[in-house]
Amino acid sequence: MHADDFQQDRYGVVSRLRDGGYSDDMTLAAIAGEHKRLISSPPVAVFPHPLASDLSFPRYWNYLRKQTFVLESYVSKVNWMMNRALFTSHCYLSWGFVWPYIMALVHVLTALRAPYSEIVKEASDSSCGLKLVSCLFICTLTELVSMWNLTKVEIQLCNMLSPEGPKVSLGSYNWGLVFIAVLVDNFLYPISAFRSHFSQSINWSGIRYYLRNGKINKVQTTYSMS
Repeated sequence: MHADDFQQDRYGVVSRLRDGGYSDDMTLAAIAGEHKRLISSPPVAVFPHPLASDLSFPRYWNYLRKQTFVLESYVSKVNWMMNRALFTSHCYLSWGFVWPYIMALVHVLTALRAPYSEIVKEASDSSCGLKLVSCLFICTLTELVSMWNLTKVEIQLCNMLSPEGPKVSLGSYNWGLVFIAVLVDNFLYPISAFRSHFSQSINWSGIRYYLRNGKINKVQTTYSMS
């Protein structure tokens, strides 16, 4: 797609985005796919987003709701199908990531309780749960090392692009908390996605938006600017 596609509103690129509230990258991808157009993009694009030090759960939940709410908006049938595919795959992969850790916790608790119960001991001895827990532990360490390497590259890039700002270092990261945050985020994402799907509304910076048939049809201010 070229600049004149936007300037002339070819394929409805501008008019379809004019209502607002849409995931612009998914919308443009759907329009390009529908009209057999190509979109050039870099293979990797990293945009660090610093979190506030006073971040509370309600603020985090609202941020997560924004990420899932945009998948409920669409401008065409193709856009709707792409959003549904992303919705389904993301929910499946998120809980697919969390579920092994829940099962591992069950196996560990069972092994700890085994000495105090004959039935639990027999069940624990006949299963290979602890072996699977060990494999999961190794996979988790590999995952954290990969995240450490990726974060190292991102930090170097940030320090190069913003030499006048305060330097960021890997020492400021608590990787135990990072791992817990990844688990919590993947556990809550499907819940947020289903919440957005059934509510079709969101409070976005003090303004509540309502969707109908993929488009914003009602805007309500929830507080006064006094």
